Amino acid sequence: MDSALLRLSLSVGIIIGVWLLGWVLKRLAKRIGTTQGYATGRVHQIKVLVNSSAVLVSLLSLAAIWGFEQNLVVFASSIFALVGVALFASWSMLSNVTAAVILFSSAPFRLGDRIRLLDGDNTVTGTVRHMGLIYIELQDSDGHLFLLPNNLLLQKTTIRLQKDKELPCDQKHMRS
Repeated sequence: MDSALLRLSLSVGIIIGVWLLGWVLKRLAKRIGTTQGYATGRVHQIKVLVNSSAVLVSLLSLAAIWGFEQNLVVFASSIFALVGVALFASWSMLSNVTAAVILFSSAPFRLGDRIRLLDGDNTVTGTVRHMGLIYIELQDSDGHLFLLPNNLLLQKTTIRLQKDKELPCDQKHMRS
């Protein structure tokens, strides 16, 4: 088989394979979102993340197939150095996106739930109003809005409170 025809066949196979994988992952995200009762915006964010990853994998695979190996090593090392500096500068952003995916799949709470985040003197109690890729928005009983990074919800103890009950009487975490 001619090498150009082989490359073309592999390219078509990769494009179809990555498209199918993306399609399956997006359907899985939609099914999980429907089953767990997630907001459509939250499911959409995961779908965008899947699409972006699929495009990146496709481009790297196609570059390797079409003979960019030698230049690809130089290009990839330059990109990794650039991305490494950028990620070091915004490490919390990446950890927040990762935490958003974990919160999406594990679903410890959802929109409308009352939660309490135990963080010493900075304990926050409120109703979940928005769950994004970077932060979660809580509204307390006085109407104040708190924007909390997603990774904080994984690092600190978070209590999901029952709807029609008073807050647990825990003197250690009560403000006087």
